[in-house]
Amino acid sequence: MSHSELNQLARAEELFDEGKLDEALELLNDRNQFEGLNFKQKSYFQLLKGLILLYQSKFEELIKFGEGISKEGQKLIRNHQMVDGYFFIACGLIHTYKFDDASKAIEKAEELLKLNTKFFQNSLKQRKTRIKVLKAFIYLEQNNLDLTEKCLEEPLSLEKEPGITFEVVWANILMARVMYQGRSEFALALEYTKKALVLARKIKFNHFWIAFCQLAFGVVNLTITEFNVSLEWHLKSLAIYRKIKNNWFIAMAINNIGTIYDTIGDYELASKYYHESLSLFENQSIDIEVPLCNLIELALDNDDMKSAQEFFNRLDKLHNEKQEASVPLIYPLIKALMLKRSTRIRDIAKAEQILKDIIKERTVWFQVTISAYIHLCDLLLAEYRMNNSSEVLDEVNYYISKLLTIAEKRHSYDLLGKTFIFQAKLALMNFDMKAARQYLTQAQKIAESYGIKKLAIKISFEHDELLKQTKVWENLKESGASLSERWKFSGLSEQMENMVRKRMIALPKTSEENPVVILIIKEGGIPLFSHSFIEEKEFESPIFSGFLTTIDYFMKETFSEGLDRFIFGDYTLLMKSVEPFFICYVFEGDSYYAHQRIKYFIDNVQKEAIWQNLINLFQSNRSIHLKDIPSLESLITETFITKSIVFS
Repeated sequence: MSHSELNQLARAEELFDEGKLDEALELLNDRNQFEGLNFKQKSYFQLLKGLILLYQSKFEELIKFGEGISKEGQKLIRNHQMVDGYFFIACGLIHTYKFDDASKAIEKAEELLKLNTKFFQNSLKQRKTRIKVLKAFIYLEQNNLDLTEKCLEEPLSLEKEPGITFEVVWANILMARVMYQGRSEFALALEYTKKALVLARKIKFNHFWIAFCQLAFGVVNLTITEFNVSLEWHLKSLAIYRKIKNNWFIAMAINNIGTIYDTIGDYELASKYYHESLSLFENQSIDIEVPLCNLIELALDNDDMKSAQEFFNRLDKLHNEKQEASVPLIYPLIKALMLKRSTRIRDIAKAEQILKDIIKERTVWFQVTISAYIHLCDLLLAEYRMNNSSEVLDEVNYYISKLLTIAEKRHSYDLLGKTFIFQAKLALMNFDMKAARQYLTQAQKIAESYGIKKLAIKISFEHDELLKQTKVWENLKESGASLSERWKFSGLSEQMENMVRKRMIALPKTSEENPVVILIIKEGGIPLFSHSFIEEKEFESPIFSGFLTTIDYFMKETFSEGLDRFIFGDYTLLMKSVEPFFICYVFEGDSYYAHQRIKYFIDNVQKEAIWQNLINLFQSNRSIHLKDIPSLESLITETFITKSIVFS
């Protein structure tokens, strides 16, 4: 090989690292450039070409290129070349939803990797890591989270080793997906994504991976309804994808931006971005169904049946032509949604049957199953509203319980919280205030535990309002209120609509509460410690004295039934169990920030300096005064008086 030819290949490497993928690929496409290279050189530049095809999402070309490499390696008995070929084949197949064929390619690569005498040690380790990450990718696409995590254990452990490459970045992004997509651990998802971005900035040929991390940040923030933050990350990733000319990711990022505007209710902008995404996917003849289905649902949500039918006709044609890809997974659901909007009973019955069929089948897209449950419950509720049949209501409750099971198994805590809200409103239809409050309490715990702030605010507001309406519901029950009256006051229809349309939660206005008293109570309702934030004479009013004398009753009747609050007069009491105590916080006003405040207080009370003093005084059967534990006084001051702690 001449120096000029080798220089050309070196130039291709430079262009690739600068993000000029088209120019680099043009040089690497010249087969003459590879003549005269030794095995190691040829393998390296073939890897670069394959990565460029991957980073530009040219999946069909990537499969053919991988097949060529593997055949050449087989002919020349070069195991490492065959492994590289199978890697690229599998990458292309996964992205075209041919998971079984991709798994077969990976199995072939794994068999070759067992013959480690044919590899240099560094080369062997890197290729093993690469295949493990790719295997994890398949498991994740098939929703097998446990196997995904198992495959990622070793790749993730390599992040502190010198000379890391793209495999470790990819492993962190896949783990982030496990956390937000499968476990609803959004804080951990953001941590893994942040780590991936830090690593991506350190490796060569990193433009794709930086954009991939930015897109992941966008998706996680979209999931937790941080729409402005999500939009910023999507736009950053979009700029890089445009630079490296990855049309598939450009289309997907634009589709996601459409989803942001769709969720916040901006029909025109959502439609604009979905149409742009559709055009880009059509040019690539891949994943056309993604924006097409979004456009159908957007049109249905906005009662534009003409547009919905036009888009569905295109999806129907796609379904008949493209049975091997992802269309069959989503098509039945979209067909059911179209039939569901019909005015004919026959069509609605067909929709119901299709939704039940989807639920019975196992699909790798669990979101399709979840949507089927939600829309089926919506249909059944419409039937219940017409005929007031207890049998139909039982069926709704059956499917809701199944939906809760799926949400719990999938660690989909946002859905779990929303479904508990729905159950609470359903309980009100039977005048069951206690059950409604229990469901809201469960929903609150979930939203608080997993940092779903907007949902937590919504639930707190719902619970506050329900407590205020106690007398209203008692009167409705006594008067034998009609179904339409109960329907109106329960808010069931609005909650169902929010779940069906996947709309952004409309946040109620909430303000900080006014602290009244904080108590630490022993078993039997005996106060061990109390601190009032109001004038003593007000605290000694009949309302408070009546409350204190019956606190044991409230503890048994309220807290033991899974409830965390009750009201007396204008005051609300939050009660939390911290063995061997109960912490009670009495306040006026909204409960959301009160929840944050009592949680912060309890977390800090349990720290060693305060906790051990509390236990000692408790065991000696002594009352607690602030002078006994100075650090408790400062905690109370910063939490409830100066409110110097800022809650998000």
